[in-house]
Amino acid sequence: MIKHETIEKNIGIMVLLIILVISGGGLAEIVPLFFSKSTTKPIEGLRPYTALEMEGRDIYIREGCNTCHSQMIRPFRAETERYGHYSTANEGVWEHPFLWGSKRTGPDLARVGGRYSDDWHRAHLYNPRDVVPESKMPSYPWLFENKLDGKTLQPS
Repeated sequence: MIKHETIEKNIGIMVLLIILVISGGGLAEIVPLFFSKSTTKPIEGLRPYTALEMEGRDIYIREGCNTCHSQMIRPFRAETERYGHYSTANEGVWEHPFLWGSKRTGPDLARVGGRYSDDWHRAHLYNPRDVVPESKMPSYPWLFENKLDGKTLQPS
């Protein structure tokens, strides 16, 4: 058996043992998630995005919206009271890349879509301070120059 003193004096053995311990712990934590239905089976009613929804998601990523807005309701009382049930892994089984994050400048957007009218959303994207005076979000007027149809990007 290797003595503790030998391990402390030999950096190579120490690094190897650290890697083995971290790898073992990581495998013990991560591998079961690949077989858990709560992380691999979609929730009831979840469907893949349509082509138009995918275009919108691509714009959301391109414009950097996910920098300030996450797509995850965390299991904290303040968030569940404001947005509803917290997000679960099986709600995003088709999300690649995942847009969950911990930084939150703007509100979570996981369940915000139906809370406001389409006109409100348009006004908010065109000039956020028209509808939320204290908003730090930049304006996105160029989003109104093109029309998305789920097939091609065409000038309006």
